[in-house]
Amino acid sequence: MKPPIEIKLAEARKLALSQQGLLKALPKFGRGKKAVLRAIEHLGYVQIDAISVIQRAHHHTLWSRIPGYKPKYLLDLLNKDRQIFEYWSHAASFLPMRDFRYALPVMQSIKEKGKHWYQVEAEIKSAVLDRITLEGPLYARDFETPKLDAGLMWNWKPAKKALHELFMEGKVTVKSRDGFQRLYEVTERFVPDHIDTSIPSYDEYLWFCIQQCIKAQALCTIPEIRYQRIFSNKDLTRVIHRKVEQGSLIPLTVGSLKQVYYSLPEVLTQLPLRSSQLIHLLSPFDNMVIQRKRLKDLFDFDYQTEIYYPAHKRVYGYFSMPILHGTSFIGRIDPKAHREAKHLEIRNLVLDDTVRITDALVEKLKLKLQEFCRFNACETLEIRKTNPGHLKSTLSSI
Repeated sequence: MKPPIEIKLAEARKLALSQQGLLKALPKFGRGKKAVLRAIEHLGYVQIDAISVIQRAHHHTLWSRIPGYKPKYLLDLLNKDRQIFEYWSHAASFLPMRDFRYALPVMQSIKEKGKHWYQVEAEIKSAVLDRITLEGPLYARDFETPKLDAGLMWNWKPAKKALHELFMEGKVTVKSRDGFQRLYEVTERFVPDHIDTSIPSYDEYLWFCIQQCIKAQALCTIPEIRYQRIFSNKDLTRVIHRKVEQGSLIPLTVGSLKQVYYSLPEVLTQLPLRSSQLIHLLSPFDNMVIQRKRLKDLFDFDYQTEIYYPAHKRVYGYFSMPILHGTSFIGRIDPKAHREAKHLEIRNLVLDDTVRITDALVEKLKLKLQEFCRFNACETLEIRKTNPGHLKSTLSSI
């Protein structure tokens, strides 16, 4: 195989952040609803999450990249335009409709295994699918029955599990949402006629996943490309080596890091010469930070969400989120939006010990907290705790 090209760690960081749309003040994807579609098509997916401590993760991820983002843009792309669809990436996500056929190998794999999460009787799945086919789109709640009928087939839990399995098999999809309630429709009635629904060959699917990962992240290792995918390390390595020999992929070494990264020739020509020293408050489920080992390797930032930790094991807070400044991750923030009171509470804000706290940095943090407050439809802001401690009084003057 061809020897890898050497690039500096600082260059790798710029490339990764630039491809993610987080590096420059000029928005990479533009503004408005079209920018939301461009962002999802470029990133490959945006993770959906139900946690509502602040605005939900899918909106947060897009807000971080698109000035003036409105949740309506995303919902319109699903409900009205059918330019995105819901399915599984490494988790429940919004994906570009143009890439629908590349979800088919996963659907096919789940069909062959017989289940994703739940073992559901075929008769129940068939009956659920028949109702949607005959009656039109239905919510899970439409299958609920009175408590007296708890032993019947339309008992809430079996039907809900059946909907999940049918969704993962690709037989039903999400037509729209009412809050966080999904309206299920037969997939073939939802996917637009012009969309290619042919199943890609195995190697075609592998190559698509390789390109999508690199376009979104700029440079990736084999384990990063394989993250939560259905293919084997052996098959992925085979395709990567072939594409390197063809010149379609470029192997890289980054600074003193030992692992080999891979990139696309067109991505490597886009190395930014400069970067804006922007502040971003990123969701724990943001595409930039979802692979924690990658974050540690490339940015020397050891981050874990503490949502699933018991309270006594939390260091930074329940919903602690990374703070990105320029090309460095500098700390964490733990927010909570009190929606009825329109009040944003910052329960903890911690900057790493190595961070040089300047007037310019503090001013940027102030401005970002103001933006974040508005994004969460809040009018007042309270900062309860900071580290270093003197930041509290400075930032509280907002």
